[in-house]
Amino acid sequence: MNKKVFGSVLASVLCALVAVLFLESHFIPPREVTEEMDFIVSGSNDCLRFLNSTVSTCYIPFKTGANENWQLTINATKMPGGANGWTDVYIYKGYWDEGNNHKCTSEDLYQILSDIQSADSQIRGDTLFRETFGGPTPQSYTVFFIFPPGGQATFHVTYKKA
Repeated sequence: MNKKVFGSVLASVLCALVAVLFLESHFIPPREVTEEMDFIVSGSNDCLRFLNSTVSTCYIPFKTGANENWQLTINATKMPGGANGWTDVYIYKGYWDEGNNHKCTSEDLYQILSDIQSADSQIRGDTLFRETFGGPTPQSYTVFFIFPPGGQATFHVTYKKA
């Protein structure tokens, strides 16, 4: 094979490789978390309204595999108002990870806000949130809660196989 043909083949292979890497990085959804999680997240707010664009919100994206059960636990280790402090829990049936370090603002959620539903549960200063997720097919979820007003709040989040 002469040098000109070899150079053309090599250039074509490199172009194809660059195209595949570009498509993979821009059009294939990010890998969803399937491992256990254990982290602390802190924040504060002036109000508890999703519709206020600057409200600081915690999000926890996760998925379950087919025929797997996973348990999510959120415990308030520091809550403004102590045992009387609280925040509602919300669930999005999908994987959302467009914030930073499990924090975002309500404005970041406007595009999916109509799909976020109440979990009919609260995290209180003396009561944790615990729910098991799973089923016969793989599922993706994102749990949200707003950092309560009145001072700094800290939450311990764990996600582990049940």
